[in-house]
This record gives sequence, C-alpha cells and structure tokens, in this order.
Amino acid sequence: MTTDSYYCSQKFTWLSVDLEKKLTQSCCQADLSKIDVTWLKQNPGRLFNTPLLLKERQEMLDNKPVASCENACWSPERNNVISRRIIDQSYKKTHLTVESTPEILNIAFGSTCNLTCSYCCKTYSSAWGQDITKNGAYLDDDRFKMHEQDRILLKLSQSEIAESSNFTFLLDEVSKFADTPLIRITGGEPFLYNGLSSLLTKLENCKNVTIHTGLGVNQDRFCRQLDKIQHIENLTLSVSAENIDKFYEFNRYGNSYENFKNNLNEIKSRNIKLSFNSVVSNLTIFGLSEFVDEFNDYTIHYSPCYDPDFLAVNVLDSDSIDQLAKRIDQSQIAIKDQLIESLHGPATREQQENLSVYLKEFARRRNLDLAIFPRSMLQWLSI
Repeated sequence: MTTDSYYCSQKFTWLSVDLEKKLTQSCCQADLSKIDVTWLKQNPGRLFNTPLLLKERQEMLDNKPVASCENACWSPERNNVISRRIIDQSYKKTHLTVESTPEILNIAFGSTCNLTCSYCCKTYSSAWGQDITKNGAYLDDDRFKMHEQDRILLKLSQSEIAESSNFTFLLDEVSKFADTPLIRITGGEPFLYNGLSSLLTKLENCKNVTIHTGLGVNQDRFCRQLDKIQHIENLTLSVSAENIDKFYEFNRYGNSYENFKNNLNEIKSRNIKLSFNSVVSNLTIFGLSEFVDEFNDYTIHYSPCYDPDFLAVNVLDSDSIDQLAKRIDQSQIAIKDQLIESLHGPATREQQENLSVYLKEFARRRNLDLAIFPRSMLQWLSI
C-alpha cells in the first residue's frame, strides 16, 4: 500500500486554519504548526505560502519525505496500512512549483464540543479537555495531556476568544480566500458557535461550503442554527458518524443515537445536501458495515485513524480480524479491499498494550460497557 514517491497534492491545495489556537495544517492529517502572526502581519495574504510551506513543497518536488506527514502517511504506508493519501490518490502529481493557491480552505472555529469521541482528543473537543483536567492524562501521549495553554483556552468564553485581536486578524486573513472552490467549516462543533452565520456571510462568494458536524447539539439549538443558514446555495452538511445504536453511543460518547437521528431528520426536512464522514479505527470498525447498510444512499467519505497508532484498524486480535474481513468483504463499503488489506497489517506489542490501557480507562470514566466488543478482543487485551 505504497507508491514510489513522497509527493502529495494536498500540500499544494489544502489550507486549514484553527482560529482559536492560531494553528495551521497543510492537509487534514498533517502535523499542526503554529502561525507566526508577527510574520503574517508583515506579509498579509501569504498564509498559504509561508516559508515552512514553501520548504515542504520543495521537498515533495524533490521526492523527499516531509516530516509533518510522517505520522499521517509515511509510517502507515510502510506498515501496509491504508492512508488518506492512498484513498484520495493524492500521490498523483498536480503541481510543479512551490507557490500555490488553496483549492480547499478548512476553517476551524475552535474546540468547543459536547462529545468525547473515542478517537478524538483535547485539540478538537473541549469535552475531552474537561475530562483530562478532571481525571488526569491518558498514557504518555500529548494528545491526552493538558498544558498551561490548554487550560487557559478551556477557561475562556467564546466571546473572549472571538474578540481577541489575533482571532479577528486571522478571520480577516482567511476571508481573503473567500473565492476558494471549497470551504469547510469545522470545530469542535460548528453548530455550538454563535458566530457561524456571520462567518458564512463573509464567505458568500464561495462556490461550495461544507459544514462538518457531529450533530452533538441540542435539537432546538440545531434547528435555530439551520434556520439561519439554510438559504445558502451549495451548502452541504458533512456528518461525522460510522456506527449505529450501541456502537454509535460508545464511539460518539456525549450524544444519543436518538438525538443523532432527530437532527439528521431536521437536515433532511430542509432539503440541505447531506454526506457522511466516517473515521475508521479499530473501535469504530465494529458496526461500520451496518452503518453503511443504513446510509448507503448518501456519499460516505472514509478517514483512516492512525494517530494515536494504537487505534489503527490492524491493532486487533486475529479472530476479530478474520470475522471483520468476512463481514466487510460482503459489505457495500467503498474502500473494502484496502480496508481488508489494512486489517492484516502488523501490530506491535506496544500498540496492543497501549490500546488495553486506553480502552479500559476510556470506558471506566464514562461507565461504558465493553461487552459490546468481541470476547476474543477483550481477552487479547487482558480486559
């Protein structure tokens, strides 16, 4: 599951900006980097052509492995595990020069979110931050540790963050890309932000806007937000989900499956375009086939999970892998061949041990029943 190049077109087309934390990403899975606001104020409009991005693009054109892509693509591919680059076929060369303009702009409001999804972390969910603050860190992994800056952000209100000078400056900077072919609004949970409709007004020249939501929002609030934006042309809601019923409520802890379905119906009743984004991990893969059976009338995008690496699909016992491979082979999952190949990738003892520690603690803090998973898996993890 590798290619003979270290090229990825997303480095030349994708810009992601976290307004709250002042971070940027050059694809949906690359390592985050801090925005040099001082430099940007001296070089307005250059957010997509910073010295770091120009350097990384040149490395790709020289067929060198870019360090910020190690966890997301190079490491999984070396272990024969499916990566986002392989799914999107973005190894095909599209650009020959380092200067570029974004074709996809991802704007992250911040980390406000009610859910603690099994594969998420403090960076994208304030509920995760609250868990770690109250109960302590998970493992020796920065994703699950709170630092002083994390604690400060967690205490700030939406209005305090939105009224800060750097937030306002970065919002003006991303607004310069309003004619980008596709703009994605993410979080946290965008529908928990009061400024959602105001931001969309700034981006009214965009041809396509997609809001990524986990639907972990009170139904009344969700309806009020939808009423403000349903008039927008070429609006799509990309709903994050990969399971139904008990597996949904385990992996998307903080939302009920009933509320999820009710909010889905509100989207459908307004004739807003709808698609799904399914994160594929060793915890969400149980029940993924049933989810696809339920929602196969809609476009489903698949995002493999490999950070942390102990949540990759191949970190499972052999019995579970065999059973899942048979079920997936008979399913309607669009990437089933790559998924089956990934299931049989090698897993280390360290990944197994880390998964055991993490899963037991994740379930304990939420009073969740691990019996929904196969007995062979729990035995393999000594749970």
